Amino acid sequence: MEIILLSKIHKLGDSGKIVNVKSGYARNFLIPTGKAILANKKNIKSFEAQRLALEQENINKILTAQERAEKIKQINSITIKSKVGKAGKIFGSVGVRNIVKEIILLGFKINKKEIRLPHGLLRKVGSHRVIFQPHKKVCIDFTVNIVSK
Repeated sequence: MEIILLSKIHKLGDSGKIVNVKSGYARNFLIPTGKAILANKKNIKSFEAQRLALEQENINKILTAQERAEKIKQINSITIKSKVGKAGKIFGSVGVRNIVKEIILLGFKINKKEIRLPHGLLRKVGSHRVIFQPHKKVCIDFTVNIVSK
């Protein structure tokens, strides 16, 4: 059964895409929850008009994400103080929550889902690279310095 996706669905596609799915999945889940509509001639024509608005909305999201990324890029590095034991190991670890907390204290709005730790939790004193990704197409990195208290 061919359907038009009204929102992004994992492993199917982005909104506006015409995909072929099993009829039970479409009838019992996608269509009743408002995530898709049938792909007949009438719906395809009406969705073409909506597609331009959705594309413009997506462009606006990318632009706001780029603006936020530029603001975060101005920070360049964040310093987090933590208790340190022998050999430069931290008691516990520094995670996304700690990094977001420090960024919020600097006056920026940020969500913990937007921070990526490429090498997992930070467990040693020193400089670590952290990725800020407010949108899947916008990505910057900055430095987190961990120092002893």
